[in-house]
Amino acid sequence: MSILRRLLGDAVVYSLTPILSSFVGFVLVPIYTRTFTPSDYGALALVNTTTTLATIFVVFGLDNSSAVWFWEYPDPEERRRTFSTWLAFTCSFSILIAAVAITFRGTLAHWILREDRLSGLWAVFGINLIALNIPRIGILWFRMTRSPWRAVLLGALTSVGSAAFGVYFVVHLKLGLAGVIAGQAAGAWIGTVVTFIALRKVFSARAVDRARLPPMLRLSAPLVAMTNLSWLMGGAVSYFISFVCSREDAGLYQVANSLASVLGLLMFAFDQAWSPIALSIRDVPTARRVYGVAVEGAFVIGLLLAFGAAVFARPALLVITQPQYVSGQWVLGLLALNIALINIPSVLSVTFAREKVTMPLAKATAGGAAVTVVLLPILAKTLGKEGAALAVLIGTITILTLSIRASQRVFPIDIHFRRAAGATALAAGWTAAFLATRPLVARSLAAMIVVGALLVLSLAGALSAIYRKPLKEAWQESRAPVAG
Repeated sequence: MSILRRLLGDAVVYSLTPILSSFVGFVLVPIYTRTFTPSDYGALALVNTTTTLATIFVVFGLDNSSAVWFWEYPDPEERRRTFSTWLAFTCSFSILIAAVAITFRGTLAHWILREDRLSGLWAVFGINLIALNIPRIGILWFRMTRSPWRAVLLGALTSVGSAAFGVYFVVHLKLGLAGVIAGQAAGAWIGTVVTFIALRKVFSARAVDRARLPPMLRLSAPLVAMTNLSWLMGGAVSYFISFVCSREDAGLYQVANSLASVLGLLMFAFDQAWSPIALSIRDVPTARRVYGVAVEGAFVIGLLLAFGAAVFARPALLVITQPQYVSGQWVLGLLALNIALINIPSVLSVTFAREKVTMPLAKATAGGAAVTVVLLPILAKTLGKEGAALAVLIGTITILTLSIRASQRVFPIDIHFRRAAGATALAAGWTAAFLATRPLVARSLAAMIVVGALLVLSLAGALSAIYRKPLKEAWQESRAPVAG
């Protein structure tokens, strides 16, 4: 099977989970916005942001290390040793952090949420954290062993279970915010049980290799720093908005971020398919060409998706949420573009993994985080939550620029920068057209949708005209069969 055909085929399979998650997300937003105020959403955002931070340390970038070791040591017993070691580390660390959160739940509620009555959220947070990342280990195993359907089903089981239990706990049992997090915990524990059953022949206490863990941690350590910096640019913004502006603004930011993250789910499908294939073809002659086309393709698709999100931001908020949430429309547009661009360094990361070099990507992320940290207090104080989103976007553009430069030094790939610049210019021109026509249709929801659809379709046609020929050439070049 050709490289490109396999990539597209796996991407289609992997897209099923994010599509389902996107659908579930759209269902949950109107339910929760009718139940919770923006301030409630702010509290939920702060807890979930803390969950993301804890997950960074619980996983510690060992997904990247495990993928590298999987291909470096292909013997079945060696692969079981790698994944069992990762599982032991993650389980031990998650239990430790959960115990601390449960013990100091009152202090966390007082300092982070500024409401002592919400201390119970941190107890549920701990229960959720223990199981949250175990399905992730199973999903990576299925990805590495080229079992995309199993990976998709495991991911879908966890996400759908979390949503279903969340709705039941909130709507029927009236558990409030605790019900949302309890639903997440229920889905995570179901996914954990299924993971242990499905991979009972892979995980073993005897296979845990203490000698293997240090080099795996050393390889992943720069990525942990990078992920922490990414968290600083993403999740930590909710903390900042809550303290500088209000918890209500943090809630509005979170709703916009939740809708914008739909783009991240779509791009996630490509990343899931791309990583194992990119590493498996790292030594073939067409690798540089395929890597370059993948980066350009992800960039152009991201631009189109971000433009669509910005065009339909107000209609989406009007239809999906309550009127009190519509003021987050500009945040939604900015964060949509941010998510589209932040995906590109993830695609580029295979060039660093190929050479077992992670520090340049960490340095690029540090540069972007520094820009965000400097701009965040300035823009947030002057422009509010929109300024915070703009600071994050500028930081992401910095990361993208620095990571491309670093990637080309480590393992140069064939990126056509003029063509990418042309696509960017087109997107900018269509954005100007959108801003010019917006006042004319602002009072009619139907007019906004029709004009928005025309703009998105016409931009898609223009971008297709630019990339039709190079994609056709890449398809022809990728017909050479690859192993596995």
